[in-house]
Amino acid sequence: FETLQVIHRYLFEDIYEFAGKVRNVNLAKGNFRFAPVMYLNAALEGIDAMPQSDFDEIVEKYVEMNIAHPFREGNGRSTRIWLDHMLGNNTG
Repeated sequence: FETLQVIHRYLFEDIYEFAGKVRNVNLAKGNFRFAPVMYLNAALEGIDAMPQSDFDEIVEKYVEMNIAHPFREGNGRSTRIWLDHMLGNNTG
């Protein structure tokens, strides 16, 4: 998660005061609710502990991070770069 935070901060530090910071509000998109704030840190710890040694593991980790949605804004843009980073570092 630390790498994702750095990516988010870099992308949005000139736009959002919360760039790189874990959100402190509950979020939903349409009828889908992202991880509730009260469980978000535990979810992020669990995602951090997930393996990422092959394509399937990395995609599963990416999906879980998308469901957690750790930032108030800019999650999709940040996690796509994070996904590319994980794929490049772990699968070539």
